[in-house]
Amino acid sequence: MVFTFEESLQQRFACKAFTDKEIQKDDLDFILEAGRLAPSSCGFEPWKFVVLSKKEDNEALSKLCFNQENVATASHNIIILARTDLQAKDEYARKQVARFCSPNVDKDKFQQVLNSYTGATNAMNEEQLYAYANNQCHLALMQMATAAMVKGIDSCMIGGFEKAKVDEYLRLNYPFQTAVILSLGYRKNEPKYKKQRLKIEEVVEYR
Repeated sequence: MVFTFEESLQQRFACKAFTDKEIQKDDLDFILEAGRLAPSSCGFEPWKFVVLSKKEDNEALSKLCFNQENVATASHNIIILARTDLQAKDEYARKQVARFCSPNVDKDKFQQVLNSYTGATNAMNEEQLYAYANNQCHLALMQMATAAMVKGIDSCMIGGFEKAKVDEYLRLNYPFQTAVILSLGYRKNEPKYKKQRLKIEEVVEYR
């Protein structure tokens, strides 16, 4: 560990360019495990993490992210995919909900539990399901970015990209769509500006 959790929150910034230094596998695994353990609504874990590390792949991805240098120079890019098979009819949703039931639960009881977990998603269309899953993906994103900084690894969260083209580049099919990208590596330059945040009394209200 390089930084404590609190130090990581202070040190992390949106890194705009990375050096050629590669992230070691143990550190990458630590970051991905942080994403795997992220919380999600109803425990659906509506995500998948696609990891790119080849220079040509990172450069190709950068072109779909409006030529952002951090994407091109990253040691690794983690593309977080949102999955939308979260309704009672979907095998994935049924499998996830089954984890919260006893092994010998009867069919009617399982259906009752399933309906309670998927009550909201059953009423959603595909666009709404993507938005719902996308929100959950950002929980995994933040957890991985913080975990990276614990190891002294810099990052930048990429929300600016041509989604349809990234989906096509990754050859994605239902139920997956690109949600957000995390570029990882070691900073080429120090931050230009001191971290700026609102004061605690400006964002917290006690009642």
